[in-house]
Amino acid sequence: MNSTILNWNNADFRSVYLKQLKEQPLCYDPDLKIWVAYSYEYCKALLLSENAHVPTPFIDDNGPMNDKLKLLLNKLARISNGKQHLASRGATMRIYENISKVAVDDLLEQLLLGIDIKNEFDWVAVLGKQLPILVILKGLGFNEEDSAYITANLAMLVRVMLPGKTVEDIEELNPVVSRFYAIAEQYAVTHHLATGEPDTDVLMICNLIGLFIQCYDGGRGLLCNVLLSLAGQDKQPINKKDAEFYNKLVAETLRWDPPVHNTRRIANKDISLGSETIKAGETILIMLAAANLDDRVFKDPGLFDLMRSNNDVHLTFGAGGHNCIAKYFSIGLAVDTCRFLVSNFQNITILQKEFSYEPQLNVRLVKQLLVKLS
Repeated sequence: MNSTILNWNNADFRSVYLKQLKEQPLCYDPDLKIWVAYSYEYCKALLLSENAHVPTPFIDDNGPMNDKLKLLLNKLARISNGKQHLASRGATMRIYENISKVAVDDLLEQLLLGIDIKNEFDWVAVLGKQLPILVILKGLGFNEEDSAYITANLAMLVRVMLPGKTVEDIEELNPVVSRFYAIAEQYAVTHHLATGEPDTDVLMICNLIGLFIQCYDGGRGLLCNVLLSLAGQDKQPINKKDAEFYNKLVAETLRWDPPVHNTRRIANKDISLGSETIKAGETILIMLAAANLDDRVFKDPGLFDLMRSNNDVHLTFGAGGHNCIAKYFSIGLAVDTCRFLVSNFQNITILQKEFSYEPQLNVRLVKQLLVKLS
């Protein structure tokens, strides 16, 4: 039985990770034909290694993908390497620098308006899937028509990242990606992000779309996991003005219950770790969530402890050149959401004891989270 979790439903991931950290912090899974790194030391070394590349998608020039979909897959920062990655990351950073501060409380109130929050509502549908993208769109100044289209079609757009897209997937994606590209292109022009340099402007447009994709699963997952953490603190006295409480809550949630569990790399050259050598061309699964449970870095790692001194050195956002650009945006959004909930409601009640999870291998996302607020 291999140790790689292929289905989050009924999987005790912490027990699996703690066992592997103790017995095989780096191992080869012969069934999946992939190296798996669990320890903090090995995961961080791989994230920082110039010889561990992000897998790039296969694009068949004669296949059913239209030009805009091919262009997007070629230019996204998160699936590029070397000079291409540096250029794409630079474009993404410029976009982030243009996001204005948004009153998250106002958006939360709007999303909860008309919802029967005192009985039962789905946190995933009402807030998890909507709040992150709305904060970005409002912060960048998108108009209402484009914002409505982006929000309504974002679930389809994120299928761009599927590793094994079928012909049907591609046929459905083609018109959606084309429309997103047109919206992003027009936005870049009207908001003076376009430079007039074709290559630079294409990077800007594609990575603006990439920003939308990135916020959907990661943002939703963090908001759900932070809500569960916050609900678990109901019996503890909370100082509503203590900013440090919210920061520590989010940091410890990111360590203990991260939405992103792993990321992949391919060895560009031979990589030596401990007594093992990963050969050039071999694939590596970097278990970020396991590294966050390494007792050589975190004392009593299986416990949720707000007061641990180093809970913010987790690897959930990665490390090195591919570390998540949305790190501080995501933390800020989660902190603001927690503060809003504590300031406006006395009780956060989770109405589920068991959860079903999306069939994705790298992220652990609940499909539905039924709650009530009072």
